Amino acid sequence: MRCALIRCAILGFAALTAGCAGTSRVDDQLTAGSLTQGRKAVALIMLGAFDPMCTVLQAGIGVRQGETYRIVQTARIQRTVNDTAVAELELGTGEYHVVSFTCNRPSGGMSQLAESLGGGVFKKSYASFSLAPGEFINVGYLQLVPMSSTQVSYQTRVVAVRVAVTDWPMSELERFKQQRPGLYSQMRTRLMTVPKVEPPSAQQIQARCDELRRLQAEGKLQNLPPICNPPGGAPPARKPGKTPGRGKEIGA
Repeated sequence: MRCALIRCAILGFAALTAGCAGTSRVDDQLTAGSLTQGRKAVALIMLGAFDPMCTVLQAGIGVRQGETYRIVQTARIQRTVNDTAVAELELGTGEYHVVSFTCNRPSGGMSQLAESLGGGVFKKSYASFSLAPGEFINVGYLQLVPMSSTQVSYQTRVVAVRVAVTDWPMSELERFKQQRPGLYSQMRTRLMTVPKVEPPSAQQIQARCDELRRLQAEGKLQNLPPICNPPGGAPPARKPGKTPGRGKEIGA
């Protein structure tokens, strides 16, 4: 049963319906010849996240639509002890973009990277790859990684995430070879491209530090990131109603 576009579009744990369950798979009898006849190709995407509690990972795959991107499929894995963490997608040939990435935890919590405009349309591409007829392409190990974090009581809270792409670990290559030998024998690796992350503007820097100072004043945070403190030492926690100090730089 195929997932309806919006139900599988990464917009929350409730979207993980029974029709979308399991790891994305293609017919293991596919060949370069059969794909070429239909002007199709297969993309193989390993998914991972910094949070080991993320048991379900989803990456929205879209195509360019003017200055935006329209989701067309969702690469999904459900983490298990012995199963491969590789999502398999049969796609038409052309250029594709990763437009969203979500990890869901059994508790219902989630981390998400997406700029949705609604209706399956997204504002931003986080990575891209291209497919030619008949190809079986390993486009890489797509990982959701933290950019910055802060301390809340005794726990570290991730406040910004990004994607990174590397080759699959050797252990995953071997596992995929054992579990999906037909696909492995036809697979070639061509890593997707990840745009360079631009440094934040001065306005973004100030906004982030102001938000963290507000949380500190409410007793939700104990320490500010060093980047939000002026030279010469950390300022005292801001009281409600007071004008916050100006940070010099930020990595969040």
